[in-house]
Amino acid sequence: MPFRRNNLSRDGGTHRAWRPAHSWSADVGPGLITIASDNDPSGIATYTLAGAWYGFDLLWVCVLSYPSTVALQLIAARVAAITGRGLTSNMRQHYSPLFFYFAVARFLFANAFNIAVDILAMSAALQVFFGGSLAWLAVLSGCASLLLQWSISYARYAQAIKWLTLAMFAYVGVVMLVAVPWQTVGIRFLIPRFAWTEDYIAMLIAVLGTTVSPYLLFAQAEQEVQDEGRRGAARPQEALNRAMRKMRRDTLLRTALSNVGALFVMIAAAATLHLMQRTHSGDTVIMARVLEPLAHGYARHVLAIALIGSTLLALPPLAGSAAQAVAGSFHYGRSDRVRDKKIGWWLVVVMVIGISTAVALTLRDVEPVRALYWSALVNGMTVTPVLVLLVLLSSKREAVGNLKAHWVLRALSWVATIATAVALLAHLWLEFA
Repeated sequence: MPFRRNNLSRDGGTHRAWRPAHSWSADVGPGLITIASDNDPSGIATYTLAGAWYGFDLLWVCVLSYPSTVALQLIAARVAAITGRGLTSNMRQHYSPLFFYFAVARFLFANAFNIAVDILAMSAALQVFFGGSLAWLAVLSGCASLLLQWSISYARYAQAIKWLTLAMFAYVGVVMLVAVPWQTVGIRFLIPRFAWTEDYIAMLIAVLGTTVSPYLLFAQAEQEVQDEGRRGAARPQEALNRAMRKMRRDTLLRTALSNVGALFVMIAAAATLHLMQRTHSGDTVIMARVLEPLAHGYARHVLAIALIGSTLLALPPLAGSAAQAVAGSFHYGRSDRVRDKKIGWWLVVVMVIGISTAVALTLRDVEPVRALYWSALVNGMTVTPVLVLLVLLSSKREAVGNLKAHWVLRALSWVATIATAVALLAHLWLEFA
């Protein structure tokens, strides 16, 4: 089994400690690859369809959700920093098994399906260049991703893959080239426009599901746990406050980059597919039409490169956070080696489930974009219970002592939680009433 070196000792010196390479799955934090890893193929497809079907009407979601998304990530990191445990371990300790296992099962299901549809998208992208069977491409691409996750640290992995994500800037180029009604865009940034229809509410839920991503919360918490483990002993209050301030700056920037990327995709799709009335059934060809003003006959290839890069960067945190959540359901003590081993094997299980599901979707001839949209919808429809447990955990005195999250953070987090719940209830009412 491949290993990598960690040079930080508990006393601040250096020593040679070997850790499994796949343990990087518990070490996913801020970086230059934010736009692509946060806006995976499921997000790109959902934002494209939102712009194509509803124009600029849903831009406000990416803008108004920003404070709440930041607040949720800060709460997740704060709980982990204070307790020294990830969200799964904290939920196991402070909630009944019924609520805890429901949250873990929901997270595993949503992430596995997200992995499956992202693999399906990467397969469709590879097919643009090489042709061949979509099912076999799904197997090959999924196994290649698993091999990279298992054998190469994320820092080295991302350094190479991140150059593929430059294709994401094609959406910025499209927005600069086409005629965009900026006054309308400015209004839709801040003033919500609702349509009391089942399809609109479903799209709203899907956009919320890609914007308020649960896997980012779990990954943020596990990153803080790993940082704490590398530092060794618990930090004094002043050091904790400094770490929280740095983490807050990182989260503000990372989330802003992610949401700006989503806005450009949605604006480009609205200005090309919606205003030009070129909306049809969702598939990769229709998605590529967004990029035609810039890439012309190479639009499909540019989109394919963006999908491949974003998938390779998004699969590790998706699979890693799911593996952490399941491994955290069991008591593994404080041993890094035992913890890494359990996370590593669960990483394999989650990826195998994702690959198998992707192959099943290809055999059923499911359109990739339709599957990507379904994944975002599943995330949005099932995220509310996880958010409730997280916000309640941040105010539990037995969990965080006197260092409860600031009331502003809790209020913003409750806004996101209530919004996802109201959207889900509205969708159920429209569907069954």
